[in-house]
Amino acid sequence: MSDQNIIEISGVEKRFGTFTAVSDLNLDLKKGEFFSLLGPSGCGKTTALRMIAGFQDNDKGSISIDGQDMADIPANKRPANMVFQSYAIFPHLNVGDNVAFGLRKLGLSKAEIKTRVAEALGMVELGGLETRKADELSGGQRQRVALARALVMRPKVLLLDEPLSALDKNLREAMQLEMRRLQQKLGITFVMVTHDQYEAMTMSDRIGVMFAGKLAQVDRPDVLYARPCNRQVASFIGGMNFLQARMVGDGGGQMDVDVQGFGKLTIGVNPNVEIHDTDLLVGVRPEQLEIGAEKPDGYDGYLQGEVSDVAFYGESVHYHIRAAGLDETLAVAVPNYFHTVDHQRGDTVWLGVQNASVIDLGAREHQ
Repeated sequence: MSDQNIIEISGVEKRFGTFTAVSDLNLDLKKGEFFSLLGPSGCGKTTALRMIAGFQDNDKGSISIDGQDMADIPANKRPANMVFQSYAIFPHLNVGDNVAFGLRKLGLSKAEIKTRVAEALGMVELGGLETRKADELSGGQRQRVALARALVMRPKVLLLDEPLSALDKNLREAMQLEMRRLQQKLGITFVMVTHDQYEAMTMSDRIGVMFAGKLAQVDRPDVLYARPCNRQVASFIGGMNFLQARMVGDGGGQMDVDVQGFGKLTIGVNPNVEIHDTDLLVGVRPEQLEIGAEKPDGYDGYLQGEVSDVAFYGESVHYHIRAAGLDETLAVAVPNYFHTVDHQRGDTVWLGVQNASVIDLGAREHQ
């Protein structure tokens, strides 16, 4: 990934009648970056992607690709290509003709088209399938043909609108790794829209989280997970337990806080939070809590409660703990090392937490 920008979006807005789909969007994307726009349905992420592609005009602001302002430049003239959610494979054409479709409009020779089609199919590991009929392809192969058809145009930017949503879980996870490997090999900037947090975290160099047409936070996946800027981002990126807290002292990038249920802890100040106050909201990831029938040693805060529910997920077990003084149950995720469930509904258990596991989410009244 380069330090040089390939896409620059400044003050972009898109309205449909009185509804504002995208508001004041400002975003710079790097050459060779895999970037994901992540958010719930209706948040504006696909509209933003369509504006980059040129399929939708922006009402305000500017979009440039590789230093060129895209105003008044139609989609077919932009140095970007798009892979749609439905793949849009032509059923009456074979694989080779599907991939070659855009090239034929460029007036290239048959020999050049054949060479570039073979090259693109090789990139997605479908070499030799030029004559395969479209209706003879599996879901994963269709997805790769759609990728090849976009890559054969040699775009500077590849735009992907929920590209894996039609695949089953196992194939989807396999294709996530394949697409990431392909992007790193080619060095092309990929911009993907998805509502799947795990997909975005698995594949992306950076993620932009959107709600109601606005970017809430843009960061690396590990930073979004460890230092979300507010409750909304924290709850969308993985599981989170939210607790009220009261600041009783601060200094040197640390805060002394009295955390609901766990008592006094010393936690780091989250640099991504805009507003702090005496009354705070903090979060703890379910896998960061220790659970045991006896009080565990070596933790900074403790809570005793009762198991209210147990969920067995195969690779992990999730316990839900009810405790006096808490507004909601706490979720605890435990790796399933020995194929056992150690605690049952109604059991009394202890929870332990480390200072470093408690995430500062800022002033409570601004959540």
